[in-house]
Amino acid sequence: MIALTTPRWNKERALLALLLFIGLLGGLFAFTTSYFSNTNVRIGVCLFPFALFISGARRNNYIYVCLLVLFAVLTMAYDLRIFYFFTLAFYFLWLVELFVGRLNTLVVFLIVFMSPFFIQVITILGFPLRLTLSHFAGILLNLAGTNVQVEGNMMILDGSSFSVDEACMGLNMLAISLLMGVFVQVYRYRVSGKILGLYPSGFFFSVVLLLNLIANVMRILVLVYFRIPPEDVMHQFVGIVCLITYVVIPLHFLSGWLIQRYGRSKIEETTPAVIKRNQWTFILVLPLFVLFAGVSIDPIRKATSTHHASVTINGLRPENLNDGITKISTDELLIYVKTIPEFFTGEHTPLMCWQGSGYKFSGVSTTEIAGVTLYKGTLIKNGNTLHTAWWYTNGEIKTISQLDWRLRMLKGEDNFCLVNVTATNDQTLIESLQTMFTTNPLIIKN
Repeated sequence: MIALTTPRWNKERALLALLLFIGLLGGLFAFTTSYFSNTNVRIGVCLFPFALFISGARRNNYIYVCLLVLFAVLTMAYDLRIFYFFTLAFYFLWLVELFVGRLNTLVVFLIVFMSPFFIQVITILGFPLRLTLSHFAGILLNLAGTNVQVEGNMMILDGSSFSVDEACMGLNMLAISLLMGVFVQVYRYRVSGKILGLYPSGFFFSVVLLLNLIANVMRILVLVYFRIPPEDVMHQFVGIVCLITYVVIPLHFLSGWLIQRYGRSKIEETTPAVIKRNQWTFILVLPLFVLFAGVSIDPIRKATSTHHASVTINGLRPENLNDGITKISTDELLIYVKTIPEFFTGEHTPLMCWQGSGYKFSGVSTTEIAGVTLYKGTLIKNGNTLHTAWWYTNGEIKTISQLDWRLRMLKGEDNFCLVNVTATNDQTLIESLQTMFTTNPLIIKN
């Protein structure tokens, strides 16, 4: 009996290794090493083998099949590596469930939190969150009797200014908090021998998000109240203390309670089963489809295929640059108009682009000029100061709401563009914007 079972099991292992290799080969074609240089991706890769908990018998998970096919099609249609990341993720999960056993949903949460898509979402939503947290922290400080003025992400206390930047609403801090939540769950699973279902896990990670926001607010309060500047070593120490106090310790007790209340026994061993005849179709077709999707990704995005918006303003001549960017410049003014191809893509916000050029943002806030609400801030580099503003428009609607313009594009309205106007001084910027919105409009058509 053993002699008959062992060869089949070895053949299945060899087949599994071959199918995994095909997926990794697709990844080698699609990704560069820099794509996995992000700390969150590396932490997720390290946690991945420890988060694989077998909770049932082997199966052909049709949900994973549909998801990997969907993301593979999106990969080939839009040539985006983010989609191929999920293609490979669900492909590997499908293989594990087909050859080893049913997986616990914890691994799906891990894949989402370590994905470049999650990092992009936090990047998009991070700035509005910082403004909201700054406003809320200002209210709490005023209630505590301090004289604090909040101007966008700037908080002014007795003449001293404090900027609520990425360090206070850090992208890494939020993502790492969620990955720490995965680690805590893995620890509880290993110690207790129990696992959680989808809904208790979803509740757990929702609490992680809430606790992270609380930790950031408390950090802002401490830094502003005690006037701790960014260059002070206590600046980072306060962040670590708030993270441990308001995130790590509560999660330790919450995870224990959830395991005790909703935990169920996990199955670590399943009876080996022969691959069924109807499953061979998937085994033969899906790996080649996944590999083809990876190979199809063009490593060099061709600028000639990128659509440019029609940009017109009297007296100034537009210039088309690469990646769908239109530039208009004078001695005192610089205008960039960047087309946004799809509702789900990133828009290369000035918060990232200008920082990539070595500039540091200061005093970013929302303001209204000629009835148009926009973002406005100051750029500083090597002692030089520029003043910049940006908003989103499809030629008719002007907005700064990420949700607004993305929903409009999803419903089929004209594509939106990111408009970024930069001037050498604040007065020139304001006067130029007033002119663009009234007497000499900036006309944009997609």
